[in-house]
Amino acid sequence: MDEIIKIQISKFLTDEYVRQIAQKQWRTDAPQWVNRSRQYIFDEIMNDNDCFGIVATASDGNVIGRIHFVRNESDPRLWYYGDLFVVPEYRRKGIASQMIHAAIDHLAELGAAALRCYVDPKNTPSRNLQLSVGFLEKSFEPFNGFINDGEIMYEVQVPNNLTIIPATEDEAYFVRVLFVQNKEALHSGNISMNEWKEALSANDTDEKHFLICKGAVPVAYMKINGLDSKKEAWISMLFVAKDFHRQGIGTFAIEYAEEYVRERGFSTLAIQTDEDNLPAQTCCLQCGFRVYGNGSKITLRKTL
Repeated sequence: MDEIIKIQISKFLTDEYVRQIAQKQWRTDAPQWVNRSRQYIFDEIMNDNDCFGIVATASDGNVIGRIHFVRNESDPRLWYYGDLFVVPEYRRKGIASQMIHAAIDHLAELGAAALRCYVDPKNTPSRNLQLSVGFLEKSFEPFNGFINDGEIMYEVQVPNNLTIIPATEDEAYFVRVLFVQNKEALHSGNISMNEWKEALSANDTDEKHFLICKGAVPVAYMKINGLDSKKEAWISMLFVAKDFHRQGIGTFAIEYAEEYVRERGFSTLAIQTDEDNLPAQTCCLQCGFRVYGNGSKITLRKTL
């Protein structure tokens, strides 16, 4: 029977793990080598950056592999991995692939968009590994000040794990909670649970309501208006849960809205935001919208 390998994800490795890593990766448990693993994590945390580790252990609990992951300082949706090793007796058994796939699943939950690594051109096994798990060779780009020593850059897209479902009266609870979190930014008065239930159950042909979900969990709400006009449709409301900002959810929702109204014969989609809602304006501009008119409300349009 094949041995059961355990894959663990943790930002804070145990003391036993860092000692085993030093012994197995660098063949010494001298303090300076044990502290090398500590420092990988310590430096990122002290610089207000995110990171985590993947550790593979055998059935006896001993470490047989590890990888370290770091978030990009300027683009929080971009991550890097390095310091991958698997002990010799467990190589060519798919351990590295298991660790990378577990990390990609975890990064999808974190809202990451891409994972990158850099490989020595002479390291054929590593280059083959990247290709086998879906990485593509890309033109070199720096990462957090890393210096290019002639390495090859590989990158893989991280699945966004997002879906969109209709928001009906049955989902009023989710919409209400998301709204309360964003009420101040929306400059909106209170909308009660009963008012949301009424709006979501109205069956108004001119508007549609949607929940954007991460997995099964609602993380954003969007309303599209103007569907009876056949001239110009509007995203009249879009808000994202506070802990899920800057994860591409707004962009995903807007792209869905574009396709939704295009399929219904619209050639223009418009959005109106408050003058001080700079994140929403930035998101729209990055999606190809153009500003039409200024004032307390900013109107943006896109020709589809």
